[in-house]
Amino acid sequence: MRRLLLALLLVYLSLPALGAESASVDCTAFNVEAIAADNVYKDVHTKARSTAATLCESIRDIFDGGSPSVGKTPSEKLQQSLGDFGQFAAQALINDFGSSEVIKLDANVREMQEQLASTNLATGKFPEFQISSTDEGYEGFFTTAEKVKKRFAIPLEHEDCKRVRNANKPCKDVFTDFEIAFNAYRKVYDQFVNDTNKQLLFNLNRDWDRFLDVSKSQTGLEVWLTTLWHSKHFKKDHIVGPPSSQIIALHPQLVYEYVDGAVDGDNAEFGVAVEWLGINFWNKKMPFGISVASVYTDRVSVADIRSGIMLHLDNKYSLGWGYRDGENSVYFSLDLLTLFQSKRQQYERYIQQYKGYLE
Repeated sequence: MRRLLLALLLVYLSLPALGAESASVDCTAFNVEAIAADNVYKDVHTKARSTAATLCESIRDIFDGGSPSVGKTPSEKLQQSLGDFGQFAAQALINDFGSSEVIKLDANVREMQEQLASTNLATGKFPEFQISSTDEGYEGFFTTAEKVKKRFAIPLEHEDCKRVRNANKPCKDVFTDFEIAFNAYRKVYDQFVNDTNKQLLFNLNRDWDRFLDVSKSQTGLEVWLTTLWHSKHFKKDHIVGPPSSQIIALHPQLVYEYVDGAVDGDNAEFGVAVEWLGINFWNKKMPFGISVASVYTDRVSVADIRSGIMLHLDNKYSLGWGYRDGENSVYFSLDLLTLFQSKRQQYERYIQQYKGYLE
C-alpha cells in the first residue's frame, strides 16, 4: 500500500486547508453499469462487479483505518479478490480461444492473470483490456503488457469468433464485449482516484497543516528520529496524519538566563542552550514537552555552563532550569530555528523520511 499512498499524501499536503469534516468512502456511490443483454461475457461482468464491490470495501476500510483482529486485512481481502477475478477472466478467454490457431492470446492473458494476482492499491497497476486498429484488422492487449509482442491479433472475421458462446458475432464485437465486461472491475478505482480522494483527504490535510503551523520546529535529525519513533504509525496500510509527538535532539535555543548567585549586574544574560534529548506532545489540549538541556552564558563570577531540564508549553513558550556548583539558574528561551527555518523545509524533511518507509 505504498506508492499510491505517497502520491495521495503529496496530493493532500498540497491542498488548501478547508476544514471539512472527515469523509468515509460511500460504496453505494460507486455504481457499475448494467451490461447489454447480448454481451457474450455476462459471467465475466458479474464477477467484475463483485470484485469492484470488494475493491470499494477495501478502499473504505483502509481509509477508515480498519484492521480486523481476526481474519484477513483489507489489503489481503483485496489481493485475494483480484487474484480470483484474474483467474476467472483468464479462464474464460482460454476456454474460448485457447485452441485457436489464429487468435493467440495465451501469453497476454497469463500476464494479466499474474499482474492481478500481485497488484494492490500500492502499485495501482490494475490491468485494463483495450482494442486498437491495425492495417490487417485489430489487436487486443492488456495495459500491463510489457512488450508489444504480447499483443494478439484480432482478425476482422473468423469462425473462431463466431463460435464463441454460440453468439455468431464478428471478432471485434466479441472482444468489445469482453472489454466492457472485464474493465468493469476497476470502475470503482477509477472513480475513487479521479473524483473522490480529495474529499477524503481534507481532514488529513487540515491535520498536517496544523502540525506545520503550530508544532515545534525540528532539525533534519529530529525529523528522522521522530519518524523512527513513530515508524509503526507511518508504515500503516492506510493514509496517516502527522505524528502525535516530536522527538527533540541536539536542538539549539537562544536563552535569557538569570543566575541568583552571580554578582550584581551579571545576574541576567543572553546565552545559548542545547536540548540534548526530549519529547514534545504538540497536539494535546495543552501542548507540552520536556527535554534535558545545557545552557551557556559568558559570566565572570559563576560557571559558564549549567545543565538541567527545559519545559515547553503550547509549542511556543519554553522555561528552563540549570544547575552547577551549587548555583541554580532559570531561563526563558527563543527557538533559534524559527528565525532561520521555514515550515516548508520541515514539511520537505517529513516527505523525504516518509518516502523511506514507502520504498
